[in-house]
Amino acid sequence: MAAVIVDSADQDDIRITLESLRLGKSPRLHWRDESPARQLIIAERLASMPIRGIVTVHLHSRDIRTERARRRCLERLLTEVDHAEVTTVAIESRSPEQDHLDRGLLTGLRMAHILPKNLTVTWRPSVSEPLLWAADAVVSATTWWLDGRTRYYDLLAEQVRMICLE
Repeated sequence: MAAVIVDSADQDDIRITLESLRLGKSPRLHWRDESPARQLIIAERLASMPIRGIVTVHLHSRDIRTERARRRCLERLLTEVDHAEVTTVAIESRSPEQDHLDRGLLTGLRMAHILPKNLTVTWRPSVSEPLLWAADAVVSATTWWLDGRTRYYDLLAEQVRMICLE
């Protein structure tokens, strides 16, 4: 799971740049739908942007449910963005049921005083927020790097901090 931290003064310019990378009538930029040549272009453009990425990775055995691993990644990611003094977080909406699980986690973190109540967190469809496309590309380049395909992550490495969870 990834977060891309963008200064509010740069958000509109970055959104415009990301939108310019879409092809044809595609409603969003999505890493897995792109060719290797396009992935390289996307990674190069991201590397030139004033962004910082945080990626949380939970390499887990088959006996751990994927949703459990995702929750651990989300919890750590939210605490990291809070420590980075981020005030607003947009999370890609998955489905009403899955978003409800995320909201429950957020509520629990707030009640345990792990996250402040004034951290604004919203769930948005990826087609409505181009900054989510940047997070998708960063996490994809990172997971591909973990699989030995280093080309894209190498371009972003100076901007991305990866956190491996046990």
